[in-house]
Amino acid sequence: MKNIFLLVIITLLLFSSCDSPTEFIDNIVPGRRDYNWTVDTLDAPDNFYYGMWGSSPTDVWTVSASNWEKSIYHFNGDNWVSSQVIGLFGLKGLCGFSADNIYVGADNGAIWRFNGNTWNLSVKLKKEGTDYFVIQNIWGESPNDIYVVGGSPDSIGGFNNSVIAHFLNNKWTMLNTDDIIGIVGNLFKNNFDSNIYLNTYRVGNGLYYDSTLIYEYKQGILKQLYSSVWTKGTQSDLSLIDGEVYFVLGNRIAIRRNNQFQTVLNVNNPNFYQRIWGRNSKDIFLLMTDGLVHYNGNDLEYLFYFKVTPATQIYGAALFPKEAFFLVYEAQTRQKLIYHGKLD
Repeated sequence: MKNIFLLVIITLLLFSSCDSPTEFIDNIVPGRRDYNWTVDTLDAPDNFYYGMWGSSPTDVWTVSASNWEKSIYHFNGDNWVSSQVIGLFGLKGLCGFSADNIYVGADNGAIWRFNGNTWNLSVKLKKEGTDYFVIQNIWGESPNDIYVVGGSPDSIGGFNNSVIAHFLNNKWTMLNTDDIIGIVGNLFKNNFDSNIYLNTYRVGNGLYYDSTLIYEYKQGILKQLYSSVWTKGTQSDLSLIDGEVYFVLGNRIAIRRNNQFQTVLNVNNPNFYQRIWGRNSKDIFLLMTDGLVHYNGNDLEYLFYFKVTPATQIYGAALFPKEAFFLVYEAQTRQKLIYHGKLD
């Protein structure tokens, strides 16, 4: 997201008051910025890592879409240790519910599960009309309510045929995605309105502009809410922060209220790279082309600058009350770095 960056939303908690029953009280404490940062390098020059999840600061995972010999890295509190599982490759989606219940998706539609000791094949999904699709992401509210998203090849050479699979009541179901287009990047349920929101990336392959789109899934109906050109400065994205879906609409960050986008922040910094993660509305992290910025509900401040620019990005984050992990990729050096911040 989804996912840490950004701005505060007027996510205000409503408290009952005998004197003022309609009074809103914002009791969210602004996130701290006094991190002590260390940087670890993953010893995997031929791998590309995408996504991060952890049950605690001593149990953090990231997975690779490349070389299977180092397709998984795990942080045990002291070191990052790589592992390999035969058949487990082309990984992107990563979602967990506890240290002994973690799911990862592969490029061949396979879902693998970690039980605390070993990775085992859970299911190999298939979509009617195609022999192959890639899994881009996994998200779920519980082990019995999981969504898998991705795409399958189309006639112009892109993965524009959207794929959404839903695991509910011990059964996998492929949702009808005829009304959307593009590989699905993220899907989250918004606690505020109980609607499902998802974003797709549509590859034009020279026939039209590459684009990013946002959809709402409500009562079995998919509805397009937003579309933009897929390039830095205009692209769209989603992030789930404290149970609320945040929409990145170019340089605008918004939430959804009464079927309308409500602006949380307009990011005036031209270096904003349309990706955010956060703990709550006053503790949001924004990806910039030159580093990581923090929003505390009042203003923006850099937490660190990248050592190499341009083309350095963050492809995942794992946030805990007093620690934060960011998965950083330096395109120029091909280094895969973990920025690890701690609060005293």
